Amino acid sequence: MAMKPLFLASQSPRRAQLLSQLGLEFQVLKPSIEETNVLGLTEEEIIKQTEQNALLKGESVLNMIDEGIVISGDTVIMTQDHQVLGKPITPAMALTMLKQLAGTWHRVLSAVAVISTEPYQATVDHVWTTVTFRETSLDVLKKYIATTEPLGKAGGYAIQGKGAFLVTQISGSPSAVIGLPLELVVELLQIHGIKIWQCWTD
Repeated sequence: MAMKPLFLASQSPRRAQLLSQLGLEFQVLKPSIEETNVLGLTEEEIIKQTEQNALLKGESVLNMIDEGIVISGDTVIMTQDHQVLGKPITPAMALTMLKQLAGTWHRVLSAVAVISTEPYQATVDHVWTTVTFRETSLDVLKKYIATTEPLGKAGGYAIQGKGAFLVTQISGSPSAVIGLPLELVVELLQIHGIKIWQCWTD
């Protein structure tokens, strides 16, 4: 039986690159929802809303396809004192976040939704990953921010880029910190009848 077509509901090039690493063929679709803010929520509420955000992203593209399986995700950065960090859009915002993270650990909450059509079936789950940052001087942080890499990145850094120098330890899923926990994607796809190794060609 032929595999249903796969779709990634995301504007993130990092998520697309990660999914490509699994050897899957897929089409990227742009989700049409605004993520609900999780600021001020309890941890339990944050988990629930992050999973809901991932699900809504996937559901928002269903009207663009006839049939298939949609993968979508959502990510939240939470400091060790339970403060949620967003995506800085200015150098000043990035500096504030990176100063807060330097020399501490924080957690990355990554939710993934996999949706099958005809019949509709949705599976959503999440993973936590703990990231520890080294102490870094203000001058070095400013030089990193001057590269513009931190802008638009959750928590103000990218471990797949220059931001790797900030990290001393990762406990959990490295791919989740980049944007998509691949081990969870593999697990959820199996629930929907897709074993990724059956998609590989010699």
